[in-house]
Amino acid sequence: MTKLYPSFGHPKGIDASPWFKLRGDKLYPDFGHPSGITATPWFRIRNGKVYTDFGHPEGIGATPWFKIRNDKLYPDFGHPGGIGATPWYRFR
Repeated sequence: MTKLYPSFGHPKGIDASPWFKLRGDKLYPDFGHPSGITATPWFRIRNGKVYTDFGHPEGIGATPWFKIRNDKLYPDFGHPGGIGATPWYRFR
């Protein structure tokens, strides 16, 4: 199973614990996430973009919070912090 780890662009910095796990096209909080593990997806992936899903505190979103480039997630225009040039998460 693929997991996502905070990268150097994340406000909390790099973390060795996975914050999300990928199942199909959904991202679920994992044991490293501050909110803990949940059975409801926080994000969904569509065409290289990552949108909030029904489990996320913001609810289902229509604008992408992240874009996927190579093995990393970068904040996109729908993210509350705006577009970012440094990755917040990396896939492993």
